[in-house]
Amino acid sequence: MIIIGISGGTASGKSTFSKKIIHFFRDWDIKIDHLELDNYYKDFKKLSTGQRNSMNFDNPNSIDFKLFYEHLNKISQGSNVDTPTYCYKTHLRKKKTYRINKPDVLLVNGLFILLNKKIRDFFDLTIFLDIDSDTRLKRRITRDILERGGKMNLIKNKYKNVIKPMHDKYVEPNKKFANLIIDNNTNYKSIYQEIEIKLNKIDKKNKKI
Repeated sequence: MIIIGISGGTASGKSTFSKKIIHFFRDWDIKIDHLELDNYYKDFKKLSTGQRNSMNFDNPNSIDFKLFYEHLNKISQGSNVDTPTYCYKTHLRKKKTYRINKPDVLLVNGLFILLNKKIRDFFDLTIFLDIDSDTRLKRRITRDILERGGKMNLIKNKYKNVIKPMHDKYVEPNKKFANLIIDNNTNYKSIYQEIEIKLNKIDKKNKKI
């Protein structure tokens, strides 16, 4: 198994890029799956709706890193894992889970996946989506209005006063840990080629065993 970490700021396209990788390798005889850090927000069911809505979900303290590490470790060792899923409208964990069943390639994406060395050590390849702030804000506005019922003024204020400061403090500095950095002008073919190299190395290694 190879594990690829994909990080970047809010609305930088982490989930979309994961889907592109899965689509690119659809004709390969390999099993690709994904693990999203967003599904590991802590379960705040004991808090009122108002309290949950006012929380800072762009601070890493909102993530259940203990459970995330436990699941990532089990997956890396070849175990099946039922991962949580999260509702972003209610800020609660859903009852349903998502099963990851021994993939050949695991794509892990999230804001803070490069923050902790214990987690970085799982990755065979790390990618950072270095998309400019204005582009990410436009994407965030569109997403939050369409998918989460947000209002434009509130989204802009939150981005300026909460999201960007948290990004500058907890996300941007971890770009230095990425093997590959993608900006708006990056040719994705070069990224796929890098992944192919990793896959071929593992295939050769397995054939020797």
